[in-house]
Amino acid sequence: MLTVTTSWDDGDVLDLKLVNLLDKYNIKGTFYVTKEYRKERLSDADIKSISDRHEIGAHTLTHPDLRSIAREEKVHEIQGSKQWLEHLLGKDVPSFCYPSGFSDEESVELVKEAGFRGARTTLLGKLKPFTDPFVLPTTLQVYPMPFRKLGAHGYWWGKLLHPFKERSPALRALGVPLTVFRSFEALACATFDIARTQGGVFHLWGHSWEIDKYNMWQPLERVLNYISNKKGCQYVTNAEVIRSV
Repeated sequence: MLTVTTSWDDGDVLDLKLVNLLDKYNIKGTFYVTKEYRKERLSDADIKSISDRHEIGAHTLTHPDLRSIAREEKVHEIQGSKQWLEHLLGKDVPSFCYPSGFSDEESVELVKEAGFRGARTTLLGKLKPFTDPFVLPTTLQVYPMPFRKLGAHGYWWGKLLHPFKERSPALRALGVPLTVFRSFEALACATFDIARTQGGVFHLWGHSWEIDKYNMWQPLERVLNYISNKKGCQYVTNAEVIRSV
């Protein structure tokens, strides 16, 4: 049995477009929302509506690098995000995501103390079941491949191969062939095929505002269509993955 989960960071209003795509293909998502980070964030009504069909997770209040702020600020950001969302939704918020994936030992302990039951990182290239629910890894980010882009068309020439260099080692270790690194779509579909063979957790994540910036909505929809409604797969939220540990 392969577990398929997706997660989406920051709480930008473009998450509504993601919700429509996930619903279209019967795929579950966890939306990690910040209160004061995105200029056009989801409204409170939007967050409540999404929580009816998907999961809402906490992502701090203002998206700081938790490694660089004092303990009392960490407590405010972590506990405050949980309290805000639980007051808004009227229900438990069990999942947390470290901003930009950055954490330290103290931050992890404070996430536990706040009452979360798990926390997602940005560690890529993983399929095997994890042992620590507060270091939840991912498999693949929705991101341009293999070249670093500045927008829908321009390229960052100084870091042109950065996406490939950063992501390929872990994915190659899974057996993903070099030929599919030609595009995000080819890479995602090939990685999913390997996941169906190996089992474990296939975890796709990203940012709606970044998908829009790089004009990736169509490739993403084709990937969602490809991975959806497959026999031997269960489609769950991050919280449901965490509960399985």
